[in-house]
Amino acid sequence: MSEAYLCTLDEASIKKAKEELNEDPNDRLAAVDHLRQWALQQSHMTCRTDTEFLLRFLRTNKFSQLNARKMLEEHVKLRCTIVPEWFGDVDPADPKVQKILDTGYVFCLPNRDDKGRRIVVCQMGAVNPKDKAISPDDLSRAGFLVNDAILRDENNMVNGFVYFIDFTGFTAKHLTFWGTETIKKRGQFFGRYPGRFKEVHYFNTGPLFEAMFTIFRSFMPNKLKNRNIMHGNNMEDVYKHIDKKLLPRDFLPDDYVGPCAGTIKDIIDDFKMDLMKRRGSILRDQSAFSYDLKKKTADIPNESFRKINLD
Repeated sequence: MSEAYLCTLDEASIKKAKEELNEDPNDRLAAVDHLRQWALQQSHMTCRTDTEFLLRFLRTNKFSQLNARKMLEEHVKLRCTIVPEWFGDVDPADPKVQKILDTGYVFCLPNRDDKGRRIVVCQMGAVNPKDKAISPDDLSRAGFLVNDAILRDENNMVNGFVYFIDFTGFTAKHLTFWGTETIKKRGQFFGRYPGRFKEVHYFNTGPLFEAMFTIFRSFMPNKLKNRNIMHGNNMEDVYKHIDKKLLPRDFLPDDYVGPCAGTIKDIIDDFKMDLMKRRGSILRDQSAFSYDLKKKTADIPNESFRKINLD
């Protein structure tokens, strides 16, 4: 029996989910229950089985049960065996997490673009690479905390994300700080993390960026490779893709007098408040995951292959 679920998709997102993701509101909960029963039958892993969480995998995989199962298992492996240091005991109230968020390393802009997508900003040069109190793993923990928080809004699941990655201030010391092993670990999330990653914009790139990106790009699926957009150091080019009214004042021309998202500091402060409101569920949900390959059985019950959508 599934828990009470109230769809919070707006009308545009309902239409998009049906047209692009094969989501039928009449069959939605049956599809979730099907995936839930499969997850509960797996003796080698545990995970969240609430509707909101399982819908992430169904929507990312256009309601293919088999692909959703594969990604769900890979996601649990990611959390528990591949990079457990990025997902365990991540507390929004942790002073280290708060410090990283305050730098502006990663944050989400408050408003959606005209396609309903949220925009995540990552400032690669914002953190001091000489700060011994912060490690690359700490930055990854903060980054995935932000992503997980955004995915809790199902409109974001359907419409997806745009990333704006700013390399202003990125130096050789930053590249050394990250190291090739961490960059390779970052590549492990492809195919294991639910979400519709629609565009990735890179600004103020240079030779150091190329060294990092060459490694990271090797892990990308072809679809995402085609969604990388390079802007050099031309913000006017960025504005062609991301409306000025969506961006922080800090990213806009001095003579710009139109609407904007506010200052980076104000955006971060508001986002941190939202994270703290969700702190209880964030902490509770982290304890739901476990994975033990030695307990994995060789087969899956045939009944779990039942087709949900017959029309």
